[in-house]
Amino acid sequence: MADIALYFNNSIGEYDCKVANGDLIGANPLDTAVIISLLTWARADADEVDEGAARFGWWGDKIDQESAASMGSKLYLLKREKITDETLAKAEDYIRQALQWMIDDSVVSEIEINLERHSTDNSRVDGIVTLKRGDITRTMKFNDLWSSL
Repeated sequence: MADIALYFNNSIGEYDCKVANGDLIGANPLDTAVIISLLTWARADADEVDEGAARFGWWGDKIDQESAASMGSKLYLLKREKITDETLAKAEDYIRQALQWMIDDSVVSEIEINLERHSTDNSRVDGIVTLKRGDITRTMKFNDLWSSL
């Protein structure tokens, strides 16, 4: 069974489910896994936020108190950052951390991440995530990644 297709709805500025003829549209499960992994907020470490600030995180991480694993990414920590080479490097690191479980669980064998500033809009970052396993390659493009945070 396919996952429910998620897409960025520009009119509301959020991800939403796709519907056609009254039915939910299915999606490649890898697409869903990547979207959820990148856009769910992982809990920030205490030293990554100002003292007293919310550290956020996905509530489901608290189900297994013994596990140090955290669902999602820390990309949201960059939302108010100026886009620089250093910030792009940090964003790539956060993306890699968020998707590492896919390698650990043998879902994919390799992940490539390419982030770059948009050629005409300096406030926009576009990203390409490529997942590989054997002869299968799946590429996902994220236009204006910063606005999705």
